[in-house]
Amino acid sequence: MAIKKLEHVGLMVKDIEASVAFYTKVLGMKHLRTMPHSNGVITLAFLAYPDSEDTVLELIQGYNSELPAEGKVHHIAFTVSEIEQEFRRMKELPEVKLQDDALTVLPDGSKYFFFYGPDGESLELFEPGEIVPYPLQFEPQFKERIWGGRALEGFGLTPPEGAIGEGWMISDHPNGITKVINGPLAGTGLDVIREQFGQQWFGKNGLSGKSQRFPLLIKLLDCNDDLSVQVHPTDDYDRLPAGELGKTEMWYILSAKPGAKIIYGLKDQVTKQQLAAALEGDHVMELLQEVPVKAGDAFYIPAGTVHALCSGVVVAEIQQNSDTTYRLYDYNRPGLDGKLRELHIEDSLAVIAYEGAGATYCDTSVMQAGEWLTIATSPYFKVDKGIITNTTELATSSDSFEILVIAEGEGSIAWGNQQQVIKAGECFLLPATLGAYTLDGKLTVLRSVVPSV
Repeated sequence: MAIKKLEHVGLMVKDIEASVAFYTKVLGMKHLRTMPHSNGVITLAFLAYPDSEDTVLELIQGYNSELPAEGKVHHIAFTVSEIEQEFRRMKELPEVKLQDDALTVLPDGSKYFFFYGPDGESLELFEPGEIVPYPLQFEPQFKERIWGGRALEGFGLTPPEGAIGEGWMISDHPNGITKVINGPLAGTGLDVIREQFGQQWFGKNGLSGKSQRFPLLIKLLDCNDDLSVQVHPTDDYDRLPAGELGKTEMWYILSAKPGAKIIYGLKDQVTKQQLAAALEGDHVMELLQEVPVKAGDAFYIPAGTVHALCSGVVVAEIQQNSDTTYRLYDYNRPGLDGKLRELHIEDSLAVIAYEGAGATYCDTSVMQAGEWLTIATSPYFKVDKGIITNTTELATSSDSFEILVIAEGEGSIAWGNQQQVIKAGECFLLPATLGAYTLDGKLTVLRSVVPSV
């Protein structure tokens, strides 16, 4: 007999998210992961003691909607090794009545079977699986914005009704946690992945020192109208909301209508006093630089840079994991609620880098097939653009995870003995421990890492 320990207790629940919230908040348990069962009906959540990675409680939703008032323990599970051998042994024991005709394999590779105890209680032998790192794809969190549109549908995405301005493609921010949609971790939030795998998957540079969250936020933006003129603070701004970071970002222009432009910084030698007076007199646009844009342009926007995307562009944005924006000017237009949107004049004037913060522009139109070009570098991210026309061998490093944004084309990504088809508009988080992988097809790719500083 190869029983190692009591594996877990399986508890049937009606609302798995509410139950996870209860056990984590009230009892301080650690939520390891939530995932769909391989039968496509049941949902499972696994919880551990705070300082452990070993499951002690399994929550089960969808097995039986009729629960008694006092709740119901579904089964007790024991950890085993060599579960195939144990299954064969149990089949030969006359005193054992099996509930299963074969082993069940969960998406994470765990295997189990059920049998009855002497009083009809459900018992389980369980062999934990090991989740091998793989490229993670997430369900976007969509945000309605006064300036949004429907262009993200062009990537095959399915945003809800309304003026959708933002698709948060990879996010560990409380205002929009994204969940995995592929592989063994399907249904698991990036926050849970961070808690479970931490530095192992994200790399030694892969957690934000201040928030201890995943350090980047990846968006696709549909600018059907002009965005507000805005600025973001640095990490050390003393009026940051609790738990928030500053926001340095970069834009890659995926598409641009004829005549499209952005606002990119103040004109030379504009002072704080001049800007304040222009805001008071409603002629602030006279002090801002307008820059024409085309598909393939890349803009680095360090914190402190006044900026605004304007109508007619679709953009990939790679930024610090922050949702802090100070609105300097908004064209005196109403928001979605019909009221003028709030401005943040005092904070904006305080955080603007009047002498410049190091904003840079990169024209990538001259790139050739097979070439890689660094298009943005900061302490928070390094972004390279690559044009793939043949099989290209790449590898992650222990320093950082990688983010792949597929800007154009279609093809595939392969790792180990697995492969996935990829296309424009899709974004992937590659764990630092993934190692070697290949890209194939006709693709334009943005590849981001967190650099060592």
